[in-house]
Amino acid sequence: MSEPTHASPGNLPAGMHLQVSLWLEDGEGKVLFGAGRLQILEAIRQHGSLSAAAEALGMSYRGLWARIRHSERRLGFQLVESHVGRGPTSGTSLTPAAEAMMTRYARLQKEVSAGALRAFAEAFPGRGREGPTARSRVHRAGAQRRRVRGSLSPE
Repeated sequence: MSEPTHASPGNLPAGMHLQVSLWLEDGEGKVLFGAGRLQILEAIRQHGSLSAAAEALGMSYRGLWARIRHSERRLGFQLVESHVGRGPTSGTSLTPAAEAMMTRYARLQKEVSAGALRAFAEAFPGRGREGPTARSRVHRAGAQRRRVRGSLSPE
């Protein structure tokens, strides 16, 4: 690593880019919903069970279920419904409230990321990635980092 210099901001690293993390908290600073909860709910929708979703995300069943329970308690509504039994009618599904929350959060994330990227491009001309791919890169980079660490916190 080279020694820092007193050069101007024009000499910033070419690979410098913006990372945006967004999550919703309650009045006590506890997580209500974020990218991690979104990822959990998407996995439940895809796999139809908590255990399969946990396995797909590299999480423990207990950790996944705790995050869902905490969000449900703090939000004041149910995110998932369990269907007991065997066969195609058993498993776990998302509630309409969960689907609505996912849609609203994804829309908010998209708007915040777009605004942050515009501000970054203005603050650091020539350093920001512009266009629709920039938004997806910001979201994917955070999700990949969380998967590598094996956790989904704080979101």
